[in-house]
Amino acid sequence: MEIRDIIKEFLEGKHTKSQDSTEIIELEKNKDYSLAYGELKPGIKNRKHKIQMREIYYFLEGEGIIEIEGQQEKVSAGKFVTIPKNAVQWLKNTGEKPLRFLMLVNPPYDQKKEEILE
Repeated sequence: MEIRDIIKEFLEGKHTKSQDSTEIIELEKNKDYSLAYGELKPGIKNRKHKIQMREIYYFLEGEGIIEIEGQQEKVSAGKFVTIPKNAVQWLKNTGEKPLRFLMLVNPPYDQKKEEILE
């Protein structure tokens, strides 16, 4: 599936809202990892949270700030961010366009292993 097809599905409403308020489409899930497409609208910040899995975010479009364990970093298209398991984190769209990104989670994402902190 190409990114433009994923975005088209997203715009058609074929997505869900995660516990942390990120809008997502799960693309793949197996015994080793899960892969999802995420999006935050301009000005939106997801809820501070932590999960018991490692994550890698790859940013496709937009601009934002991610905070991991109290350290903030600017993100934009082409940027990779690695998030250790159990790291307290949040992400905010600081741009005027949607912040679009891929999330690779290992082991696979499990909602029961996510804790919302706010």
